[in-house]
Amino acid sequence: MSRTHRAAGTETPRPGAQWNPGPQRDPIGSQTEGMDAIRAVWERTGDPGRRPARPGPAPERPPKRLASALFGTLVCACLLMFLAWVSAPAVWMTMGHGHGGTVTVTSCSGGFAPACDGVFSTGAWTKELRLTGEVTAADVGRELPARATGPDTSSAYVGGPGGLLLRWAPAVALYMGCGFALVAASGATRLYEGRGAAIGLCWAATVAVWLAAMGFAW
Repeated sequence: MSRTHRAAGTETPRPGAQWNPGPQRDPIGSQTEGMDAIRAVWERTGDPGRRPARPGPAPERPPKRLASALFGTLVCACLLMFLAWVSAPAVWMTMGHGHGGTVTVTSCSGGFAPACDGVFSTGAWTKELRLTGEVTAADVGRELPARATGPDTSSAYVGGPGGLLLRWAPAVALYMGCGFALVAASGATRLYEGRGAAIGLCWAATVAVWLAAMGFAW
């Protein structure tokens, strides 16, 4: 019996001797250690003083070349002036400013978008104007009701209020888009210093062009 215990490594202690089981190692990844790790994570998450790290600033893009910035600015400026010029009279007439009268259609060229001319008269003044709106070559020689912004205008409108809205609403939307395009084309967003002032200058120029067109169309 004693030989069997010795072979198995579990020798029976002698009477009166203290039994020593030998050093015991804690199991790896015990439940206590796992709970301590979870508790530490929850404490760090609930701490209001700790905030997640924010990503660093995006790398700055190099400034735009002068030639491309000038070319883009010139193109956008021309588009702004054109859109403001063609839409300003319709905006004034939609707002109620203008003179009503009649126009006698004198000529009308053919094509997809015929250009018609006529003699506009309000009773107080008469002037030959370019006609816009609902007028075609079939109206040559006819007298139609029309409206113009004033004696200094270059065009008169023939048609109803719905046509006026279609003449200025899309143009104004395109005008705002050209304002954003001007900011991008000028390279204002790529400046290292004075970026806000450059963007503000672009929008100030956009507003100035619109106000000038409205003043000329009065």
